Amino acid sequence: MKKRISLLVVMILTLTMALSGCGKKEETSSVKEKFVSVETEVSKKQNINVKTTLSAKVKPIEEADIVPKMPGKVTSVNVEIGKKVNKGDVLFTIDQTDVVNGVKSAQAAYDMAIANLQIRKEQIQNAQINYERMKSLYQEGAISKKDFEQYELQASSANLDAAQAQVDQAKVSLENAQSKLNDTTVSSPIYGIVTAVNINEGEMASSAQPAVSIANMNKVVIDTDVSEYLINKIKLGDVVDISIKSAGKENFQGKISAMSPATASNSMTYPIKIEIENKDSIIKPGMFANVNLVTDKKENVITVPSESVVIKDGESVVYIVKDNLAHVNKIETGIDNGEIVEIIKGIKQGEAVVKKGQNYLEEGKKVKINK
Repeated sequence: MKKRISLLVVMILTLTMALSGCGKKEETSSVKEKFVSVETEVSKKQNINVKTTLSAKVKPIEEADIVPKMPGKVTSVNVEIGKKVNKGDVLFTIDQTDVVNGVKSAQAAYDMAIANLQIRKEQIQNAQINYERMKSLYQEGAISKKDFEQYELQASSANLDAAQAQVDQAKVSLENAQSKLNDTTVSSPIYGIVTAVNINEGEMASSAQPAVSIANMNKVVIDTDVSEYLINKIKLGDVVDISIKSAGKENFQGKISAMSPATASNSMTYPIKIEIENKDSIIKPGMFANVNLVTDKKENVITVPSESVVIKDGESVVYIVKDNLAHVNKIETGIDNGEIVEIIKGIKQGEAVVKKGQNYLEEGKKVKINK
């Protein structure tokens, strides 16, 4: 019985000591100071740009839809899609049979008018000689005034003017006929690449639809619009970065080539045009482009990551780390592009600023910097 009591006492004492030891460990653990894991970045001087992104479609710098000036049967097609053409190259021809006959008829009428004019000139020259003779006879009273007036009328240049008018009219008719003949040969009005051919040999060509389409893609343009807030932040000649994912990962550079001083019709935005060099024809008309306009910039200013700035009690602050302790710095910010922000006041170059974990900090909080 005594042994059982002694064993029970030993067990109780052992349990009591164990519980007492745990309490001390928990108490020691609870008084141990906690820290916040953070990431930092050193403030530095650099250039900062604020960009606004606009979306638009790409167009060729020059394009032409060619329709024949006169309808007719197509006798030859000299181009195909993708072929390069120069200004003046023959694209297709139209049957000339009826037009050639028209030119021959007009030429004959012109030649006849010229011959008639020459005959009229000779007649008038003879009439003027007779007129001079009859003038002397009339002055001598040898012929009547009525007869003299007949000679005067025959010598008048009015007859010559009428003949000349017929020549001029015949000449216009001939030129029109020759022009129609020229219209049967359709040439390219621009340099470029053929983008569409809608005719075949033997078909009828008309003005109902373009027979051939051509685009000059040595340069491409982007027509877009900017708000009244942005229009005075850009200027002619500004170089802009342009992202065209369909044409490659690398950005292209374009130049603002035109800006409207007035808003577009039924709009509150201002049209602008941007040109991009495209010698290798990598950029194709119709592709979507993102235009990055620099609307504000500063050079050689102190910056920190935008995410490091927090608002506390209505003021902008950042946390800097010194001796593994977080300290609050009130700051004054400038322009912010979403990645970095300009610091006007409150931070010096080279200070370690918390960019992750800052929302869990307060003045004097112990921190652990994660590499």
